[in-house]
Amino acid sequence: MKRHQKDFLLHLLESGAIKFGEFRLKSGRVSPYFVNIAVAINTGRRASETADAYVAEIIDGAVGTDFDYIHGPAYKGVPLSVMIAEKLWSRSRVQESGGIDLRWGYDRKEEKRYGDPPETRIVGDLRDGDSVLIVDDVIVTGKTKIDNWAKLIDYRNLSPKGILVAVDRQEVDEGGNDTIEMLTKVGLTVYPILKITEIFDYLLNRSVGGVVYVDDKIQAAFYEYFDRYGVTL
Repeated sequence: MKRHQKDFLLHLLESGAIKFGEFRLKSGRVSPYFVNIAVAINTGRRASETADAYVAEIIDGAVGTDFDYIHGPAYKGVPLSVMIAEKLWSRSRVQESGGIDLRWGYDRKEEKRYGDPPETRIVGDLRDGDSVLIVDDVIVTGKTKIDNWAKLIDYRNLSPKGILVAVDRQEVDEGGNDTIEMLTKVGLTVYPILKITEIFDYLLNRSVGGVVYVDDKIQAAFYEYFDRYGVTL
């Protein structure tokens, strides 16, 4: 793991944004772990540390800064998009002339039927020709990400930069299709700060702040789950 990845994992553990046990997901799957990025941004300090990790993956990681717009899918992506845009501006303004001042916005779960007509579905200064980076918490089956991108390109003529997420669960969908491959086929490159296999490998029988989060029993439960729902490594 790179330094920013380790720091982010420690932040997820400290904040309780990642937990280990037994959790029923929206998909109906019963998972031995759960990631809730909302807990990792519920104070000013936590929000800042989370945004730092995303920005590090953009500037120092695989993403790069060659895009125009940051899109946060409702709901968890909304605060992420504005925090990342602000952090990019603050960090780059110190380091280089001009700085990285990107537009950001989000979609509505339900169409707004009053107010400014252009913002009935999409809020933000999204323009034709924009390269768009989607920011969100996790990747599971990928269907919601594909649906969200379809909503965007129905609104404007856009090109995808990709999807930046905190954690890639590295799972297949209900039909056994690799989620990342599905997203790649529609032009959506996935940039995870962490992969779930990296998290379990790093934490196995390791004491973090005096706590062993992943012991042999929890690792065995993860292997059982991953054998059933995980991608082929």
